[in-house]
Amino acid sequence: MVDKPKLAKKALDAAHMRYTEQPVLHIELRNTPGALAGLAEKLAARAINITAAYETSVRGAKKASVVFAASDFEKAARIR
Repeated sequence: MVDKPKLAKKALDAAHMRYTEQPVLHIELRNTPGALAGLAEKLAARAINITAAYETSVRGAKKASVVFAASDFEKAARIR
């Protein structure tokens, strides 16, 4: 993931490196065991697969930040 996609593409192209692009969703979940599993279950119930995911949190924080790509971006965007 990058915050400046045009610059990243230019650098990767110049280095002859392969890359892919896809939209991702960013959500915040409770920073508790099973919170991500709960989201995954909601997606699975609607036949949506998580194709890539990144999660980060700080010890003691109440929220965890999750960025993920899904097999059906539009449907996944409506699930919370």
